Amino acid sequence: MTSRAKHKVLGKVGYNIVKILGKGAYSKVCLIVNETGKKYACKIIKKKLAGLDFIEKFVYREVEINNMIKHSNIVKVHTILESKDAIYMIMDYCRHGDLLEYIKNFGCFPEENAKNYFKQIVEAVCYLHDHDIAHRDLKCENIFLMWNNQVKLGDFGFSRSCSDGFGQKALSDTFCGSLAYAPPEILKGISYDPKMYDVWSLGCVLYIMITASMPFNDANVRKMIKFQMKKSVSTITLLWPKHSDRLKNLINSLLEPDLDKRITIKFVKIHSWFEESGIGKVKKPLS
Repeated sequence: MTSRAKHKVLGKVGYNIVKILGKGAYSKVCLIVNETGKKYACKIIKKKLAGLDFIEKFVYREVEINNMIKHSNIVKVHTILESKDAIYMIMDYCRHGDLLEYIKNFGCFPEENAKNYFKQIVEAVCYLHDHDIAHRDLKCENIFLMWNNQVKLGDFGFSRSCSDGFGQKALSDTFCGSLAYAPPEILKGISYDPKMYDVWSLGCVLYIMITASMPFNDANVRKMIKFQMKKSVSTITLLWPKHSDRLKNLINSLLEPDLDKRITIKFVKIHSWFEESGIGKVKKPLS
C-alpha cells in the first residue's frame, strides 16, 4: 500500500498523518491529527509483512484485549480500522515518548520520582492481572509518558488470557517479549506463568529507572541465567548507599529467580516502599 493510499484510509474518518514516530519489522507508529487538530498516535500494521499466522495469533488478540480493557494508566485505543493491506489502531498520543527514550535523554529518576511513576505502572499491571490478562512484553519502550506526570502502559501485541476455556490457569510456552526482560524460567524453555513473567519484567523496569542501566547482560544467555540464579542483583543493590532499604527489597523481590518466592502483583501494589514519605512528590514535572 502506498503512503498516499494510507492517507486516504485515515482521511475517510477525518485523520491526517503528520509524521512517523517509530518503525518496527512489520508496523510503524505515526502521529496523526483529526479535523479539530487533536493529536493521536496510529499504529499501522502491514499485513503482508506481519504474515497471516502472526496476524491471527497476535494482532487480532491484541485488538480483542484492547477492546476489553479501560484504565487511566493504559493507552486507550479509540478506533480500529482494517483494510485489505493493513490494520490501523488509533490511540492516545503520549507526547513525551517512552520511558527508555526519557531515561536516555535525562538519566535515571530520583527515588521519589521513580516511586510516583512506578506506582502507576503497577496499577496498570494489577488491573490487567485482576482481569486475568498478562502483558508479556513489559519494558521501558512500552511505557509512555504524558504531559501531566501520568504514565501509560501500551503495546499489547503479546498479551494473552491467563486461563483456558474452562477457567483453569493456563501456562504459556511461547517465548515473546525482550530477552533482556525475560526471567530464568523462560530462558530455560520451561512452561511459564505469564503473570509472573510480568512481575520479573517490572523488576527490570524499576532497576533501569533507578540506575539508567540494564540489570542483566543478554549478550550471553547462559551467563545471564547464572547471573539471575545467583541473585547477583541483590549483591549490586547493597552498593546503593543513597537508596532506601525498602526500594532494594522490592527490586530483589521482583527479580527473585525462585517462583515460589517471587512477589505477586497483589503484594507489589501494597509494598512498604510506596508507604514511605514523599510518595507522589515529583521534583521536576514533565511539561
